[in-house]
Amino acid sequence: KGQSTPLSQTISYKVIEMADIWKILTTILFKICPTPLDVGTDIWNGVDFIVNDSPIWGAMCLGLTLVPGIVKGVTLFVKGVTLWGEKRTWWNFLGCVIFCLFGWILLPLWTVIGFCLTLCQPAPKPGDPITQVEVDSHDCKFLEVNTESMGQVVLNVSILMISGLQEKKFLFPGDLQLLSLSISFIMIIKSAGEQHFFRRTPYYPPSFGESFLVSIVLCPDIIFRVLALPLVCIYLRWLSIAPIVAILCLNYYGAGKRAGKCGLTFREDRLSTAAMSVISPSVYIDQQSDNDDKLASPTIQRDYYSWNRKTLVGVLFPCLILITILVNTTFVDQFGPLCQIHNLQGCPSSLIITTDQFNTIFLPTVILSGLFTLVHQFLSNTAFLARPMRYEEHFVRDEN
Repeated sequence: KGQSTPLSQTISYKVIEMADIWKILTTILFKICPTPLDVGTDIWNGVDFIVNDSPIWGAMCLGLTLVPGIVKGVTLFVKGVTLWGEKRTWWNFLGCVIFCLFGWILLPLWTVIGFCLTLCQPAPKPGDPITQVEVDSHDCKFLEVNTESMGQVVLNVSILMISGLQEKKFLFPGDLQLLSLSISFIMIIKSAGEQHFFRRTPYYPPSFGESFLVSIVLCPDIIFRVLALPLVCIYLRWLSIAPIVAILCLNYYGAGKRAGKCGLTFREDRLSTAAMSVISPSVYIDQQSDNDDKLASPTIQRDYYSWNRKTLVGVLFPCLILITILVNTTFVDQFGPLCQIHNLQGCPSSLIITTDQFNTIFLPTVILSGLFTLVHQFLSNTAFLARPMRYEEHFVRDEN
């Protein structure tokens, strides 16, 4: 109407506009795209293996995409929860079957829809909680990472060690394999930092900078486990079940309350924590868990991360020593029956990696990364590493 706009209104309008643009970009790049891209490349990689006469590898890749849905469906069935109520009816069983069969597409779709709905809402002000829909989307994303992505990384690294690279699809041999492996690995590292704070306060997730620093701190742990576990699996074969079970049992024990250490109260939280922290140090605290666990979550994380690192190094290092002996000796009396029964000494000849490559590349890398995690643990209580982990927090960032 011919009136000039005050300068204060102009500045505030531009700030809100830039905030909305930043919210749209970050939501699309870091929330909406990663999950379907990860699942899509895994399915494509599995189908490519089947087409190229590797049905076993392809079936394993495709089978891992069903794991998040199976975990979700079985969890809902055991708890007696359906999408329509809390009663145990045949709807509960039907929901379990649907998630087991179609969870590979329902969970990524659920994640995408939840984050897309957040774009239709104004950006939350500092201190405001996120919606329940966005919390559920984060949970679906973390479920996919802690099951499918971790399994795909270990499987694809094992395939590279056993069979090598597949035929070229775009630019170079094995490009589709490496693309699927890289996306899953990035998802694990990215989610490691997000889960660290999300489990403390689901409705008040961390900023990008906070989670990014934690991801960098936890990256050496992930690298060590991603390299060590495939070596143990491909050389020890079925015997690798023993160290994996030992890791799970020790993780479960370490997640509980121990003498002088904080721990989780509920058994379900300890079981989830034990399984999730095989690849990446993490603590699972359910939204319905004891409030004391939520209040003490920074201290629980600090104590459990220390236990988890020592557990992985203590279990995997003896396995690597055994593998090194079996690979580099033609006949060892004390391991003779083991080699004959499981053909362990014949393994290197059937793998794409040679004994020299094992001794000069893979073994030193795994040993150094494992030792670095121990040094990293000794430094975790210093101000340099403790500050990004926020171990000093003794409160929950919510309305209470």
